[in-house]
Amino acid sequence: MGRTVLFVCSTPNHVRIFSPVARILADSEDAPSIRYLSLDPYYRQGVGQTLREQGWQEHIALPRPSSDTSTPWEGGPLARMRILRQGRRAVRRLMRDIQADVIVLGNDIGPLERVLIGEAHAQHVPSLLVQEGVLALDDAPFARFSLPRRAVHKIMMALGLRLPDPKPCGLNGADHVAVMGEAMAEWLVAHGLSPAQVTVTGQPRYDFLYALKHRAVSPKPLSVRLPDAEKIILFASQPYIRYKMCSAQEARQIWQTVIEGVKGLGDGHHLVAKLHPAEDVEWTRRWLADILPARWTLTRDDDVFSLTARADALVTVISTTALEALYLEKPVVLVDACGVRQPIPYVPSGAALSARGAAELTVRLGEALYDENVRARLDQARRAFVPKQLDIADGKASERVANLIRTLARA
Repeated sequence: MGRTVLFVCSTPNHVRIFSPVARILADSEDAPSIRYLSLDPYYRQGVGQTLREQGWQEHIALPRPSSDTSTPWEGGPLARMRILRQGRRAVRRLMRDIQADVIVLGNDIGPLERVLIGEAHAQHVPSLLVQEGVLALDDAPFARFSLPRRAVHKIMMALGLRLPDPKPCGLNGADHVAVMGEAMAEWLVAHGLSPAQVTVTGQPRYDFLYALKHRAVSPKPLSVRLPDAEKIILFASQPYIRYKMCSAQEARQIWQTVIEGVKGLGDGHHLVAKLHPAEDVEWTRRWLADILPARWTLTRDDDVFSLTARADALVTVISTTALEALYLEKPVVLVDACGVRQPIPYVPSGAALSARGAAELTVRLGEALYDENVRARLDQARRAFVPKQLDIADGKASERVANLIRTLARA
């Protein structure tokens, strides 16, 4: 191949998505040069550590003055302008120095990812977006600003101090999009992409999920010990406060709803709270010390697929983990909290249950675990719902993405 492929990693999940693809490319006869770019200096997501854990010791961190540690979602307007200015300069230098033949991203909404796509276009380098998780398949617009504020935004964009508001994922300029299933492909085409720009590859991370479901591999060892004689309720959390999904009070209410909902089931039920990579275990433990029973489990770094395989049911507010649990034939209950929109119709499809408040969560978990009529109804809906959202027909998504990269690199 004799070419250079640049994998852009905004989060640890992107490393896990790209690693099997990169290994296939590296092991081929026409192996390209594999380069990894971490956006950690700007996003602080722990990408560098995950790259090292995956065996990619040599990687690039997008340069940034070491004195500046703000992130786009934690800083104010001035911090975001500074990040954009720093990022633009760093991206231009990096793309000029690396001379990539194709760049591969897992996100096209973040400011630096959009700068990278724009610079790739300017240098006539093809860009590929690989769908990371479930995305909203509706036309709900981003927040509309007042006319005076939009006028200010327009001036700032002209001065290079602001990017245009992002469009929904997949519509922000990448030359090609590799998606998880037919539903996303149809949605992107309906919203302006040509069919030639979209390929249903499946999700490379889910090659392991396929093997796990078909017992070709064993679950990965867990760092936490779970009771064998109790039902395991897995709660997939999100960085509600850090990502400004809701207020601190609303976030605590979510946790209280889940904790009290599981307590309501009585003895023989064990809650395992799986934190998002952007959450802090020790801070969360202290924050919830007065409501989270010490015997229940809090973890962040254990493999989420292996935890899901071990669980008897999954609870979440909004997480791709819900779709993964459905694929593994686990019942799912979604907590309706703080106005968070569900990205895909889990509940309207009948594939998952919904609960508002702890008392209703107890009832829905009881149904999902013990009511055979409800379980049969969920199973039937799940069988119709999952294949459209998630193409895991053969466990070879990594190969399809690798072949797509080869095609784009030759273009």
